[in-house]
Amino acid sequence: MGSLLGRGASFEEQLALLLRIVGDLYDTGVRTGELTESATEPFLPWRPEKADALARIAAEVRQLSRLPDSGDVGWFTVP
Repeated sequence: MGSLLGRGASFEEQLALLLRIVGDLYDTGVRTGELTESATEPFLPWRPEKADALARIAAEVRQLSRLPDSGDVGWFTVP
């Protein structure tokens, strides 16, 4: 995010870009969810609505008070 926004970008600016990127991915069919222990259903998707997924990501990232590392908030799957 820093390289796209430049040094000194605020947390909220970085979060806004993150959400825009995830929203764009969502438009291409990518979905968010959780990994499970199940061999038959290893991925449990979140609710399918884009706005709900983005709101959840925003809330969880704000709770972290930093941009997430891989798996901190959720995982992505491609159809």
